[in-house]
Amino acid sequence: MKSDIRELFSYQLALLTRANDRDAQSQLMADCGLTLGEWRTLSVIHALSPCTSRALATEGFLDYGQVSRTVKILSDRGLISTQPSKEDRRAIHLSLTPKGEELHEAVFCRVVEANNRTLSVLSDVEKDQLMGLMRRLFETLQ
Repeated sequence: MKSDIRELFSYQLALLTRANDRDAQSQLMADCGLTLGEWRTLSVIHALSPCTSRALATEGFLDYGQVSRTVKILSDRGLISTQPSKEDRRAIHLSLTPKGEELHEAVFCRVVEANNRTLSVLSDVEKDQLMGLMRRLFETLQ
């Protein structure tokens, strides 16, 4: 058997991720002025709100330094607000501003549509199976 990286699951997953990210990035920048990293940060803050930068980094498997830079960009643009934690003075709670919520809702609808287009080649049963299998694989890696 010939060794071929192209046949490995991890390689195929990386290719699929890059293709998906490429399409998402071009749409987000053209339509909304957000990078993919900014969008994902905004969206995770929305999901966890309020959250700390540490929780954000943990949830997204992100570098803490990158999270800090992205949080600063989003804060400077008026999309997120930062509040010192009452429990821990070292921590800052992050949440979306009304402007951030509005942008999140507009972008989220587009992202759902893009996801639906990507998955349109699968039946509903296959989509459910895929998501279940992905959850199982993710759990083994945690």
